Order: sequence, then structure tokens, then C-alpha cells
Amino acid sequence: MSIQLSPEAEALIRELVERGDYDDPETVVAEALRALVERKQLARLKAAIAIGDEQAARGQVVPWTPDFVDWLKREAAENVRLGRPFKDEVIP
Repeated sequence: MSIQLSPEAEALIRELVERGDYDDPETVVAEALRALVERKQLARLKAAIAIGDEQAARGQVVPWTPDFVDWLKREAAENVRLGRPFKDEVIP
């Protein structure tokens, strides 16, 4: 694959490599792509936290007890056994 970069983007990449921040232009692009993926994950996490905050404000909470943790583990093991997909919220 080849792409055409704007002169500004080329200059920025060249500057980052010349400053010694990156070894080569490919590393700069790889880092930029990784940052895009992380930004999407962060947005998803912020949305999940907002939902949790709203639920907590309404009193919709479950106490985090050893029994609850045991139940979660059993539930997860059963879902794995049945081949059920994981929700995006629990995938790192």
C-alpha cells in the first residue's frame, strides 16, 4: 500500500525522525495508528464509565462481595464452556 501525505504531514514525520523521537517514518506511522486505536478504546471506556455513573446515581449498584466475585467467575466459566462471545466491555 502506498499513500500520499500532505507536505505538512511529511515535514512533521521528518522532524520527528530527525529529532530522534523515532527511528524511521514507518515507526512514526505505526505509533500514530496505535494512538488511534487507543483513542477509540478510551472513548468506549469513557462511555461505559458514564453509564456506570448514571446507574450508581440511581442506586443501581451491586455490592462487590466475595460471593459476587465467585458468581462472576462461575458465570464467565459457563459462558466460555458454551462458546458465548465476550462483551466488548470486558475485553482488554
